[in-house]
Amino acid sequence: MAVKSSGANLSIQGDIVAEFGGSAPHALSEYYGGGGLVPAGANPGVATSGQINIGSFYGTVAATVLTISSNTNDYNIKTAAVAAGGDTSTPVILTINSGVTVGSTSTSTPAMKTDTGWSNGVTINITNNGSIVGAAGANTTTNPSSGGGNGGGGTNHPNQGGQFPPGSAGQGHSGSASSSNNGGVAFEHSQTGDNNLSVIFDTAGTRTGGAAGTATFVGNGGGGGGGGSAFATPHRFGTGAGGGGGANGGTGGPAYGMHWHSAMRGDNGGSTTGGEGGQPYNPGQAIGGVGGDGGDIGQAGQNGQAGNPLSAGPYTPTSASAGGAAGSTGTASGSAGSALSGNTGQIS
Repeated sequence: MAVKSSGANLSIQGDIVAEFGGSAPHALSEYYGGGGLVPAGANPGVATSGQINIGSFYGTVAATVLTISSNTNDYNIKTAAVAAGGDTSTPVILTINSGVTVGSTSTSTPAMKTDTGWSNGVTINITNNGSIVGAAGANTTTNPSSGGGNGGGGTNHPNQGGQFPPGSAGQGHSGSASSSNNGGVAFEHSQTGDNNLSVIFDTAGTRTGGAAGTATFVGNGGGGGGGGSAFATPHRFGTGAGGGGGANGGTGGPAYGMHWHSAMRGDNGGSTTGGEGGQPYNPGQAIGGVGGDGGDIGQAGQNGQAGNPLSAGPYTPTSASAGGAAGSTGTASGSAGSALSGNTGQIS
């Protein structure tokens, strides 16, 4: 394809007609640039009116010639052909230079596409010496809607032998990948309603669909542990506080202090952050333990603090309870994009 670029004198029948066609009897006036047979954009040396010279047909071609010489995104062949002076009735010769990447800014947009509206019998010849690469799928993170671990309870004062639960574990979280995690298309033959347009990769080069992304579903936070209690003489009871609830939405743990010296319960967990552990009752000679903070999204709850008598007494301080574990985190992968899509039966 293309008239020879040098050598013996050109002939209308043997060179020009062979490239551009036309109706006999032939004359140079049949081959004005932009006149229907000779694409003006690809053949700027051919006169569009007035005097026409047969020598101006060296190297001419019956196609719109396009070259991609630097990296670009979202390449529309029809838009580029029209901008170069061609139209949708004229074949296209497209070259992607070595080392050049045609990419995409979105997984919903192919890196390169033909677009639609091409006339019957049009051919796009592509010499791909570079790479056509679809957009990679997004990596997303989703927080759970509920299920944080509950905070552990603070203890009764030691001489009552109080028992207290630890912070509970947060619930796990899982789900499925969405379309945003799927990779995009490299090359799309957009004209799917008919077989008017043929795409020929004279040199295929690299055509790669976009890589799949990963959806991560973060587990809930564990509840904080309850604080321990202590006794000091004479009759001083430090009462442990409740642990905070884990995110998302865990309930703060209670505190079991006597009515005249009660510790505070833990705060409930928020949507992404754990609730703060409660403050103990401290009469001075005996220090109750602070409740552990609830875990943030994906984190374990903190342990509560043990009680401290500060002075000798008949009772052993109770230890604090442990924070709950974080809920398990789930992941799901999207799908890699296609190298070719659309009317693939017309791609060769």
